[in-house]
Amino acid sequence: MITDLSQRRLITIKHHEGRDVLQIHRLLQHRLLQDMNTNQREIDQIFQLAFELVRKRLPIPSFDTPEPAKWNLFKEYLPHVLSLQRVYSGGISIITPYVDLAQLFRDGGILLWQRFIFNDACKLLNSAETILDKLDVKEDQLRADIHIATTLLIQYFGISHRAESRDRFRKILQIRKEYEANTPRENYSQDDIYCLNHAYADYANALLQFNDYKEAEPIYQRCYTTTLEWGPEEANPFECAKLNHHMAFCKMYRRDFKEAIRLSERAIDLVRVFAENSTQLLLRYKFDLACIILQSGDMERALEMHREILAARMDLQGRASYFTLQSYYAVGALCSYLRKYDEAEYVLPFTIPTEPAIY
Repeated sequence: MITDLSQRRLITIKHHEGRDVLQIHRLLQHRLLQDMNTNQREIDQIFQLAFELVRKRLPIPSFDTPEPAKWNLFKEYLPHVLSLQRVYSGGISIITPYVDLAQLFRDGGILLWQRFIFNDACKLLNSAETILDKLDVKEDQLRADIHIATTLLIQYFGISHRAESRDRFRKILQIRKEYEANTPRENYSQDDIYCLNHAYADYANALLQFNDYKEAEPIYQRCYTTTLEWGPEEANPFECAKLNHHMAFCKMYRRDFKEAIRLSERAIDLVRVFAENSTQLLLRYKFDLACIILQSGDMERALEMHREILAARMDLQGRASYFTLQSYYAVGALCSYLRKYDEAEYVLPFTIPTEPAIY
């Protein structure tokens, strides 16, 4: 049968990583889905089987910790998650929604966000949220996860989404606070404490995007104090790196540049402790340090740092990536301010896209 379908060019057999992979022609996929759609029970059963096969193999991602060791499995099964989402939301077939499907789409959305594949991540997260709305279920933890991932995504889509981000983070914080208030102390776990602390920090981030550092700063300080109750900075380097990084901006707003630079440099040191090979994150923190140094008035040092970051991003991501283009603009603008027009002219033709590049 496979040979016959292949000869008729309805399927394609490709060799990938030592095994055969079958690809079905889109027209055949469309026809099969149309035929199955005449029997709701049958299509639900087939979809459920496909769901279970993918769910058993796709690892559940971590929001807080990069997991490069799992990426091969993620890479293999994420296309299948996207296929399920297309079938569910495409309108060709009517799939009965259920909470486990929303959880799978949430996991896929988080994984794609972590790889900076923004458009597909948004599709998965939107479908997950739509399922919960259709089912009219509370599912606070799942809703909170969807809110978190969505807000982390839309921060790359421009300042027009900042109000939505702030509102979603406020909802997340409310969910966490309600859970704390309604949970007996003996049942309130350390993970619950972590989640509440993160919700406060994320809401402070949203406030900082509106330059409301006066309200954000005490929230960061509260989160930092709570984090130190779990151990010294080196015991929680990722959490402390983020909080030092955010508090550095608050100090910058207050024009306490010495303290802002110290906190930003400390954040970079903690990133190195947390993930020696996390070059991309390290470069983002260095970029922000260079921006703080620029605000302090030391344009020459800021330019030197931005040049180094640009070169590193070129090697790491190529010249067309969102973050490389961001660095091109930073170097070009600084050269222009410093009247280094020849260098500025070389850099500035590279413009930042309205949407991040997808890879």
